Formats: sequence, C-alpha cells, structure tokens
Amino acid sequence: MKLSFKYAVLLAATTISFIACDKKSSTPATSDDDGHGTTTQMHFNFENFFGNDELVLNTGNYTTSQNEQITVSTFNYWITNIKFINSDGTEYAEPESYRVLKAKSHSTLHFHVADVPVGTYTGVKFMIGVDVPRNTSGAQTGALDPNVNGDMYWTWNTGYIQAKLEGTYKDANNADQGFRHHIGGVAAGEETPREVTLMFSNPVEVSSSVAGSFVIKTDLAKWFGPATPIKVANTSNMMHPGPMAAKIADNYKEMFSVKAVRTEPNSHQ
Repeated sequence: MKLSFKYAVLLAATTISFIACDKKSSTPATSDDDGHGTTTQMHFNFENFFGNDELVLNTGNYTTSQNEQITVSTFNYWITNIKFINSDGTEYAEPESYRVLKAKSHSTLHFHVADVPVGTYTGVKFMIGVDVPRNTSGAQTGALDPNVNGDMYWTWNTGYIQAKLEGTYKDANNADQGFRHHIGGVAAGEETPREVTLMFSNPVEVSSSVAGSFVIKTDLAKWFGPATPIKVANTSNMMHPGPMAAKIADNYKEMFSVKAVRTEPNSHQ
C-alpha cells in the first residue's frame, strides 16, 4: 500500500506539473485573448535622390536651385524618434530610436522597427537629427556612442552632426572646389533637429503576420532650397552651429516624401 500511495502521489504531481507547463507555453507573451499576436514590424526603405535622379556618389553631377554644379561624396543623416500615427489619433513611439543613414552604406537605408502594436496606421513621424535632450545629457550608448558613429559627432563641440553633406562644386572658373556642410547645434534659436510628419495616402493595416512596409524618398535637392536658397560657393565650409545651419535644417526638413506604402509578411512572427 505504501508503494502504491507514493506512486499515485508522484504521478499526480507529474501530471499537474505537465499541465501547468503546457498551459504556460501555449500562450505567447505578446498575444491577446484569442491567441493572436499583438505586435508586428514596420519596414523602412529610404531612397536617396537629387530631384528626379537617383543619387550616385562621386560620379553623379547635379544642378542645385542656385544653378551650381555639384557632385556628392558623403551624405549622412540621423533618423530618430520614430512614431507611428494610429487611425484613432494615438501614436506609438519606438523606444531608443536612433539610426544613422549613410548613402555610401546601402544597408543602413533599410531597417525594421519591431514590437509595433497591431492596428491601422495613417502616417509616421520622425526626427532628422538627434533631439536636444540627448545632445546635452553627456556620454551616450548604442548608436549614439561616439565610438560607434564618431563621424556624426563633434568632439570639439559637444553634440551631434544632424546631417552631413560633402562634395565638390564648380567655381566661377569652372574648377572643382570642395565643400563641407556639417549641420548641428542645439542652442536656443539655433536648434537643428527637425521633426518630419508624413501622412499615408491610404491607411495601412498591420497584424502579427502582416508587417507595414514604407518607401521614403529623400530628395537632396531640397537641401539647397526653397525655404532658404543656399549657394554652395558662399557656404563651402559650413562646420559650426549658427543661424545658417538652422536655415539649412529648415531646408532638409522638406527632403522627405512617401513613395510607397504596402504590407508584406512579418519576418519575425
């Protein structure tokens, strides 16, 4: 009898343990009462253009709004503080949302935002540049670590380069001259981070199995106007904060537009 009783107790304990474990593992951490996932991904593809022409580094020749001929060797910009606008008017903000996009590194122009709540979205917001608090809060980690993206950080003047443009232009004698636009600064009245809001032509509905996918056009031609006409010959060495840097920031805020909004299978269900 003692052996049978112990066996029965052991069998009952094993059964209870199995049921508890099975119940715990049957419901994913990110699911609703029906067992459907409650988060998804949003996929971004940024495409760099100059007007209607795809931007080609070093060999492409482009004419600015001031009728100057330029080539581009470097074009980098921060995309940060991404927020998705829900059809009900609420917004989802990606935590720790900081990325540097570099024209010379195509892989940086494509990225995924994970753990976005499922729903219907009508637009997206993001900042070009690094927000003022993170510019002024001391040493940073991740993408903001100067050891990671030191080419987008001013070691001589604490703060981030929000956007960087380098290349050559033709002077009055048709000779090639170099230019460098390193745009930064967060002092009052001279802030250079800019928030961009893009609304979709049609809402996009996403689920745990369906991700949103957006193609964003970045039109570098707008760096030179129309908000403030920029003549490269007069700004060939823009590498410090100030009123002109803020005016260029007003220009680059207008560079972005939505080329396409679609859905695709969620790669990490």
